[in-house]
Amino acid sequence: MAPAAQAIAVLLAAAAACPAAAMASAVGTSCPGPAGPVAVGTAQWNGWGREIGNSRYQPEPAIRASDVPKLRLKWAHAYAVGGTGSIAAPTADAAATVDAQPTVVDGRLFAASASGRVYSLDAVTGCTYWTFDAAAGTRTAIVVGELGALKRTFGPKKSKVKKKDAHIDVEKPPSAVFFGDDGGAVYALDAQSGRLLWKTQADGHPLARIAGSPTLYRDRLYVPVASSEARAAESPQYACCTFRGSVVALDIGTGRTLWKTYMTGEEPRPYKLNAAGVQLFEPAGAAVATSPAIDTESETLYVATGRAYGDAPQAAAGAIVALNLADGKIAWAKQLPETNTGADFDGAPVLRKLSVTRKIVVAAQKSADVYGLDPNRAGDFLWRSKLQIAGAGGIQWGSAADYRSVYVAFAAPQDASATSAGGLVALDVATGHLRWAATAPQPPCSPQAADCSHRQSQAVTVIPGTAFLGSIDGHLRAYSTIDGKVLWDFDTARSYSGADGVAVNGGALDRGGAVVVGGMVYVNSGDVLLAFSVDGK
Repeated sequence: MAPAAQAIAVLLAAAAACPAAAMASAVGTSCPGPAGPVAVGTAQWNGWGREIGNSRYQPEPAIRASDVPKLRLKWAHAYAVGGTGSIAAPTADAAATVDAQPTVVDGRLFAASASGRVYSLDAVTGCTYWTFDAAAGTRTAIVVGELGALKRTFGPKKSKVKKKDAHIDVEKPPSAVFFGDDGGAVYALDAQSGRLLWKTQADGHPLARIAGSPTLYRDRLYVPVASSEARAAESPQYACCTFRGSVVALDIGTGRTLWKTYMTGEEPRPYKLNAAGVQLFEPAGAAVATSPAIDTESETLYVATGRAYGDAPQAAAGAIVALNLADGKIAWAKQLPETNTGADFDGAPVLRKLSVTRKIVVAAQKSADVYGLDPNRAGDFLWRSKLQIAGAGGIQWGSAADYRSVYVAFAAPQDASATSAGGLVALDVATGHLRWAATAPQPPCSPQAADCSHRQSQAVTVIPGTAFLGSIDGHLRAYSTIDGKVLWDFDTARSYSGADGVAVNGGALDRGGAVVVGGMVYVNSGDVLLAFSVDGK
């Protein structure tokens, strides 16, 4: 079938499947009963990658691939704009104001927003149990951990907590939710009530932020630290650059910093003036803007780092870096060839097993290069795959991997037209060989779509037989993992009736991908959280 005919067929199928979905009401009501305690189990999506290897693979979705075409909108939750508690229609400039990813644990859905408001919802009905307003906006996926029976894994059993490091609540609940904000702070809230337990500043730099989702393992929260300094450095009057990317390990019971490892070993120092006569500093940069992956057998943490700033070479910049969980010492750093061209990382590294003894770390760059690294051999290359596909440009927010393949979304090149399409490819996880490639359909955009680009930069999510991926124009699609055929398509860029009667708009699907738990699919679109189920039941 020709691409144009395929696009029309997909659009007509989506319209026929969901004729009444556009006017679905957005849930804004409080739950009728109090929230119960939250227990961490197996049928869940906890944090960015669902599990600590960042696979973004849900092996127990409670939905079959054959049922995916029957997905219908069950409910929509309208986010508050500005953290004031009011729900307002987003402007075109705010079409993607919520790009975090929901977390679903024990029938509870936790979601963060750009306004800084954090929500606890009933995952089935969408009613609200509690909200909490952070001091700054947040884009991280929330991670849930149990506090009731903490067992210290590393270090001394008793330690003092410095008041300047964290606010401590000595009455520990059974479980807590953890997240970071755009001001560089990390929070722990009572998962049942939303009460603040502690708040720790992960980095004191004025432009520090937590862009990547923290990863929880045992009694430690591993926090990637990035900054917004790259944007500030666009001004010739800015004294670039003084921020250094790092990983911080926090005690989940107290918020105390256990160790902090900078990706740049030395503190920045003056080294030259720019053309405007402003003093510049080096070494700097190497931000960690994605969620860490953890190998529990070797007790190793893997992160992807950003570019270095300054002229001095930095071994851990633009690299996959392995750190020891116990003390944060760098075990090895593997720089990738395209780093010097500015092709750093927006996506988290993915750790998968190839056999009983062999593992692989998969990393994808903005340059449309994908690498398979051997973590047992200091990151030696197992394979490299260049996406030499028509329309293949940057790879952004993250790949997914099942037991056979890694699924990589790509956007159109930056110099392409605004309507250029992106796509999705499946690579053999062991060899990097291309299994199939699917270019995104290019249907007409709805009036609510602030950006009509068909680029697919959102993080991929995979379940047995199906990969979910959204595009900037608002379309959420399900692809067959066998051949890349589109199984289901829903245009989320439409109006929804808010709880107070004010219309709210869906919008671009970017950054945080779909989450699949208990037979339901959740995704953020514009200022709305959408929940789908088979036949909407």
